[in-house]
Amino acid sequence: MAHKVLSLATNADSSISEMIDLVQHDPAITANLLRICNSAHMGLAVKIDSVQQAVAMLGMQQVFELVLSQNLAVHLTKAQEGYQMEKGDLWKQSVAAAMVARLLAERRDIYPLQAIYTAALLKDIGKVVLHEFVAHSLEKIQEMVTFKGFSFIEAEQACIGMNHATLGGIVAKEWNFSPHMVYMIENHHLDNPEARNDPATSTLYLADMVAMMVGTCTGIDRLAYPTYEETFDDFFLTKDELKALMLTYTGFLKGAQNLFSLR
Repeated sequence: MAHKVLSLATNADSSISEMIDLVQHDPAITANLLRICNSAHMGLAVKIDSVQQAVAMLGMQQVFELVLSQNLAVHLTKAQEGYQMEKGDLWKQSVAAAMVARLLAERRDIYPLQAIYTAALLKDIGKVVLHEFVAHSLEKIQEMVTFKGFSFIEAEQACIGMNHATLGGIVAKEWNFSPHMVYMIENHHLDNPEARNDPATSTLYLADMVAMMVGTCTGIDRLAYPTYEETFDDFFLTKDELKALMLTYTGFLKGAQNLFSLR
């Protein structure tokens, strides 16, 4: 079912009615969606009894994000030993970062929002596969990052022959994502200079960097990536705007933690 949701999410021609039909014809997804909508976390004044009512109250984008994040949880919730992330850490941080990417895209009129949210949510899917290999090479990777000036992704590539962003792009291709979705995932660290000219990919990079700049972010690779000042300057007129977004991320992360507890 997660693949069907992804198929609609990555298809620019899909409609709201198609998503509603998909959700309401799957009892498990419908039950989970209504349970979340009626939880104290959502704080709605009325009880939600149907998918249509959920869309009317929350809007299609938020319902889409709830359905997608919950149905992809199986891929992201396990502990990632090599990246020193405990169970649930990757999922919670991915959800919060995806919400930041969507917010940045809305502010800059970068579309489609569903594709950007989905790519941001799954940008680190390569870590799920690669973490065991990273664990075996972690000492050498850390040495290259600390003493030789490598970024974490460069050290992964040098030590393992693969990095999590490239591997994420391979997974995205296997899942039949659009070429631009694949591009966003495999270039979300902007190590490819051409990717810095793509606004959608830049939103993924900035969301990821904001997450790493906030003290609550976990993972051995935190802040082990280059900062591209021109990309920050293009999206943030002042440092206060960046600080405000960091606070927003913290709120999103708290919301993701609440959602994780409802699973």
